[in-house]
Amino acid sequence: MKPPPFENTQIAIDKAGKIIRYQDSLGDWLGLREGEGKGQKLRSLLLEREPGWKDTLPSRFHSREFTCFLPLFSEGIATASGIQVNCVPYDDFSSVVMSPSLSPHESLKKAFVGDIPNDPRTFSAIFLRLQKAEARLADYLVNFPGIFFTQRPDLSFSYLSKGIQNLFPNDHEGFLRNGGLFLNFIFEQDREYYLKRLNEHSERPETFSFIYRIKIPPIGQTIYLMDIRTPSITANGKLLSYDGVFLDVTRQSIAEHRLSHSVWREGLATLTNGLVHDFSNLMAGIFSISELYHGMLEKDDPMANGMGQIKKSAMQAQKLVRRIIDLHRETATPRAVHDLRLLLKDQMDLVGIIIPRSARVVTDFGSETLPAYLEETGFRQVILNLAINARDAIGRTGRLKISLRRVKRGEKIMDGAYGESRKAPALGAEIALKDDGEGIPEELFDKILDPFFTTKESDSGSGFGLYNAKLYVEDHKGLIGFRSIIGSGTTFYIFLPLIEDENASESSRKRAARRATREFVKPRKRKG
Repeated sequence: MKPPPFENTQIAIDKAGKIIRYQDSLGDWLGLREGEGKGQKLRSLLLEREPGWKDTLPSRFHSREFTCFLPLFSEGIATASGIQVNCVPYDDFSSVVMSPSLSPHESLKKAFVGDIPNDPRTFSAIFLRLQKAEARLADYLVNFPGIFFTQRPDLSFSYLSKGIQNLFPNDHEGFLRNGGLFLNFIFEQDREYYLKRLNEHSERPETFSFIYRIKIPPIGQTIYLMDIRTPSITANGKLLSYDGVFLDVTRQSIAEHRLSHSVWREGLATLTNGLVHDFSNLMAGIFSISELYHGMLEKDDPMANGMGQIKKSAMQAQKLVRRIIDLHRETATPRAVHDLRLLLKDQMDLVGIIIPRSARVVTDFGSETLPAYLEETGFRQVILNLAINARDAIGRTGRLKISLRRVKRGEKIMDGAYGESRKAPALGAEIALKDDGEGIPEELFDKILDPFFTTKESDSGSGFGLYNAKLYVEDHKGLIGFRSIIGSGTTFYIFLPLIEDENASESSRKRAARRATREFVKPRKRKG
């Protein structure tokens, strides 16, 4: 049996021994809901907690001045610690004071604790050691990366360590009174699982653990909690409370989820890559035949327009398939000079697949060449990740604008972006993806580029999209930023340096663009 959580507690009882008033600390120890103990006999409640006190606590102890020591039991054996009970009767009621205490001296000797030394210096040493131990324990509670708790059977809490304030700065006090409040923050699909686990382990004093998701207000971030708890149960089998600790295991849970799906995804990637190559070969055949027949037809032939459209569509399908193959490369492509304007234009086919058809995609890439030295596959993945985030923000009827502009060294960039104002460190290009979604809460601004951070469920968001974009841009000596206003949408900015000098001639720009433009090559048939 665990010691009581109070230093001392007072109870007022009437002439019949029934409780008139008591402190919450006693109710928590006895497993009583708020107000449940009023009108019940104190002796009966104590004996329900520990039947072994029957002989020590007389039935009419409250009718006279009375003092006794109630030992705590461990596996049926009385220990050297317990509760000191003092009762003082008055005209209309009796006052009972209960406080944790060591057993009387003789009982300590029987419990093999030994004689208490008479030297005052020994007491001083014991007192100092207790102070150090208490200070150490307080440090552990403050610095431990978890939340210690004691929870009543009605799911309200009688104790929560200070870490709860980091997760629920505005609601943690309500958890002490309202059991349903904490339950409301548990992810809806996990509530039944949470209650089921508690019910399964409410009859045995055995430690158990489980993991569930909670939503953190007001930003709606989803985190995974590991809940490790031990039921406190009376000798009669009554559940008094749970003692345990909450641990944030969001990163581990996301990593495990990704790992558990990796084998299937690898097999699926192998299958789809093979299908994509086969589809590309089929389209190559269609393109070749349509090109042959289109060249044989006269311009005024009724079939010429249709055959020309088949030829054009086959070529576009081949290009689209080739881009999908490039995105599935496991190793990065060598860095080379690419025209950012052409790369973005090429990527619009895949962006169009991601964004709902009922939504609008507006582009403004200008007409001048903007050659940059970069790794192509990673760039395409960054643009797609940002487009996916915009899709989630705008829904089916929103608007996404993607723009590109040249900026000179020292020119202001990322207008209105979060953080300090920025200027271009070199001649470069600024890419902006602006959506008209709900916007990002200000509370998230410091976190959204961090790894593992996501407000999505684990099966729809890994927390790495924006982080990988940040790594890519920084690896290319660029900058990334964002601007967001609730109700007005979000703009993500990417700045990448260009390779040409500010004084370069138009002819040199065209030569760079020609180097950056990839020629369309018909796919070869796979061997075997």
